[in-house]
Amino acid sequence: MKLSLVIPFYNEEKAAEEVIQDLLNEFRKSNLEFELILINNGSVDKTPDILRKLSVENPEIKLLTVSVNQGFGWGVINGLMAAKADYVGFMPGDGQLKARDTVKVYEKLVSENLDLCKGKRVTREDGLARQIQSRVFNFILPLFFRVHTKDINGCPKIMKYRSLLKLDLHCKDWFLDTEIMVKAHNLKFSTGEVPVAFNYRHGGRSKVRVSSVFEFLGNMLKYKLKGF
Repeated sequence: MKLSLVIPFYNEEKAAEEVIQDLLNEFRKSNLEFELILINNGSVDKTPDILRKLSVENPEIKLLTVSVNQGFGWGVINGLMAAKADYVGFMPGDGQLKARDTVKVYEKLVSENLDLCKGKRVTREDGLARQIQSRVFNFILPLFFRVHTKDINGCPKIMKYRSLLKLDLHCKDWFLDTEIMVKAHNLKFSTGEVPVAFNYRHGGRSKVRVSSVFEFLGNMLKYKLKGF
């Protein structure tokens, strides 16, 4: 069994190498068969150089480039389209999730033969504003859609490859997480969650803004009325 993990990077020159080395070290230590699919998601800083160097040095790395950033979701979808392993998944490349938690999510998925497994953030160091936004999202979402989780954006998200094919993903922005969980519920996927820590961001800038709340609400109305 093999895991393909997609990690999109958008202007993450301060975090990228640490994130990738953490994953490589932990996955090797856990004796996983894996590949890391790194996405240069339209970065304009030194991120592409860092990803290129690491891909040359490590045979487990596959590097893809999205020339113009069209959103987190579009970067993830491009990576998932290139994944062919038994299990596939994704996580952000900002350094707020640790590789050990990703391994725990993967191990639960495999051991319990789930269709999909994800992280659920139980400790958070991402600031009060982000936490309030997250609470708003997770409070409002069940009013529009049935979902299996109270942490819709919790990552990593890992699934069977055949489950990915059934999802037929389209959302180019952060609403991709919602699309996945809503469709997983509608398709009656067996799902699981693992408690994970959401750590302090040591470098770079969050891509989530106050406007993200209105974008999220707009997406909920759009997909509630028109479907996915």
